[in-house]
Amino acid sequence: MSLPAQSSITRIEEIVGAAHVLTGADDIASHQVDGLFPSVVIQPADAAQIAEVIRFAAAEKLAVIACGGGTKLGIGSPPTRYDIALDLSHMNRVLAYDPQDLTLGVEPGARIEDLLRVLSEQKQFLPLAVPFSDRATIGGIVAANSSSPQRHAYGGVRDFCLGMEFVTGEGIQAKSGGRVVKNVTGYDLHKLLIGSLGTLGVITRVNFRTFPLLPAQGTFVASFSNAEAAFRFCGAIARSVLAPQMVEVADPAAARMLFSAGSATRIEPRTWSVIVSAAGQPEVVDRSARELGHMAAVASAEEFIRLGDSESQNVLTGIREFPRLILEAAPAAAIFRIGALPAAMAGLLSELNTPGTQGNVEIIALARASGIIYVGLLPKEGDSNAIASLRNAAKHVFHTCGKSEINASAMLEWCPPKVKSAAGEVWGPPRKDFELMQRVKHSFDPNGVLSPGRFAGGI
Repeated sequence: MSLPAQSSITRIEEIVGAAHVLTGADDIASHQVDGLFPSVVIQPADAAQIAEVIRFAAAEKLAVIACGGGTKLGIGSPPTRYDIALDLSHMNRVLAYDPQDLTLGVEPGARIEDLLRVLSEQKQFLPLAVPFSDRATIGGIVAANSSSPQRHAYGGVRDFCLGMEFVTGEGIQAKSGGRVVKNVTGYDLHKLLIGSLGTLGVITRVNFRTFPLLPAQGTFVASFSNAEAAFRFCGAIARSVLAPQMVEVADPAAARMLFSAGSATRIEPRTWSVIVSAAGQPEVVDRSARELGHMAAVASAEEFIRLGDSESQNVLTGIREFPRLILEAAPAAAIFRIGALPAAMAGLLSELNTPGTQGNVEIIALARASGIIYVGLLPKEGDSNAIASLRNAAKHVFHTCGKSEINASAMLEWCPPKVKSAAGEVWGPPRKDFELMQRVKHSFDPNGVLSPGRFAGGI
């Protein structure tokens, strides 16, 4: 794409300063989205500058995509237009932190890794164990509604996001929610921005509830011969008095990935593995060990072990970084994020893993027992028509999720642009509430300035 007219560049420089307007080839290339390149990269310093940039973009009919660490730019449909990359990585301050009140306000460019380090000094944390943690920023995590294994105990981003400040597609600075836990004023409009991929507004501040770090932790692995047995064990945990931090189910391929490289050599990675993490006082963790062991025996587990500290750290890191591990092993892989009822998970994964259903594509899956499944489609080596194989496998995943007895919601979260083009809609079949979604989009962004085309249905 050609650069905007010099008069436009000059106007943008007046808003944010010439040093924060980048047009070099490397800067442009590092902000591409699905093969589409911006004309200019802008690094605003605050919400006021963002608002002015968006008003200018709306007047000039330019499309803006907000970004930070760049780890979520590959998620969603390819944009229909892309003129300005709004790089928020310089807006990375902690704006307010009250450890005693368990509240935190932070700018969108703050990296989660840095933020967790600050919180740990006060023996607190945010339950956001998300992939690409060394680069992922708060704005991207919220905009993509990234899933953490800790959602089993703490819920998703919506459950501990207290409020937000943002700029709409008309360049209006707005806020929703509050900065404290006990807040009942107004509508929770900020929750519409969670998972919207920047199509409704540019986030400029997020307020969170924080949580205390617990003094002891234990990680346990139970191995089963099939998916049905593994999920029956998960059901037994859900019906018990235990309150684990996370419950993850790895299929044999995922188990090989998580338990390889010496991370947990005592575990046989060809089985279905349920990984459970418990935290609290030492006696609480010890009780969890006893009761989980008893439930595993009743469920006919082939093996039940407690991981050592280093083994536990390696496995938990692998679970957090699961999508990243897939993409490092197979850069051409496609990765689904599927929302499903726990009762439907075993049937869904068993059907997806049926031999011969995927042709030249290998299936790898990791399920959060609370309702999220990551399914990776890895093209086999030597497949001369890998794009077509991935396309057919993706269609099979969408079809399987749409069956009445499963009724799951699938999104093709990560995949190469060529696979997106071949697979068609990455958000699955048209949603029944699409008309309402369009009305919400028009209310927040009537001129279609923000990330046009990236959300479901081309919003």
